[in-house]
Amino acid sequence: MYDFLIKKYVERITHDDITKFALKEGITLTDDETDVIYNYIKKDWRTFYYGNPRAQLDEMKELLSEEAYKKVESLYIEAKNKINNKF
Repeated sequence: MYDFLIKKYVERITHDDITKFALKEGITLTDDETDVIYNYIKKDWRTFYYGNPRAQLDEMKELLSEEAYKKVESLYIEAKNKINNKF
C-alpha cells in the first residue's frame, strides 16, 4: 500500500513543490539544484525508500552546493529514521 501511495505522490510532484519545500526548510535552491533533486526523486525514489541510496547521494554531492547537499542528506536521514521507527 505504501508503495502505491508514494508512487502516486512522486508522479505528481513538481519542481515548484521541491522549491517550496526547500524554502520551508530554510534553503534556497538554484534552478539546476531543483532539477537535480527532481530527477533523483523521479528516477530513484524506490532506492531512497527501500534500499541504500549511498551511490545516489554521492552523485548528488557533486551536483549540489555544499549547503543544499547537507540539507538533502539531513532530511533523508530524518525521514528514513521516522520510517524505520514506525515498523
